[in-house]
Amino acid sequence: MTAEITVRRMTPDDLASWRWLRRDGLTRFPGAFILSSDEYEARTDEAEADFLRDGLVHGVFDGTRPLGMAALRIMPFARARHRAEVGPFYVVPEAQGTGAADLLMEALVTHARELGVTQLELSVAADNPRAVRFYERHGFLQEGRLPNAVMMPEGPQTDLFCVRLL
Repeated sequence: MTAEITVRRMTPDDLASWRWLRRDGLTRFPGAFILSSDEYEARTDEAEADFLRDGLVHGVFDGTRPLGMAALRIMPFARARHRAEVGPFYVVPEAQGTGAADLLMEALVTHARELGVTQLELSVAADNPRAVRFYERHGFLQEGRLPNAVMMPEGPQTDLFCVRLL
C-alpha cells in the first residue's frame, strides 16, 4: 500500500475495476453477497456500465489499483426516497485494516446526505463478526434479524438488518 489511497465515484470507464472487484469478492466471500457468482457472470457489461452510470457507486483506489467498492441504492418510491440501501460493500483483504473501508463508508455517507438521504440500511450476515463490528463502528444499529435470508450450499444464513440515521 502506498499513501495514495483515494475514494471517488466510479463511472462506466471503471467497468474493468468494478467487474474485477465484484468477482474477487464473490470468489473469496460468497456468503457476504446475495448475488451468486453465476448470477453475476450472467450480467452483461452493458448492464454493469448502466449501474455505474447512475453515479451511486464509489471505489477506493491505491493509485490506480482498485481496493474496494460500495454502492448506494436509493429507494425508488417518493415516500421512501429518504432511505438508501448500502451494498454491495467490499474491500480486498489486503486493504482491510488500512482505513480504506472507513474512507469508502465516509464517502457513501457524504454522498447520501448530498442526495437528501436521511436513513441508510443494510443487511449483513450474522456470522460475519468483522463486518458487523465495522458497521457498528460506523453508527449502524441492529434493528432486526432475518432468518433464512440467503440459502447457501451449506445451509440457510441469517442476516442482521441494520440502520444508520444521518
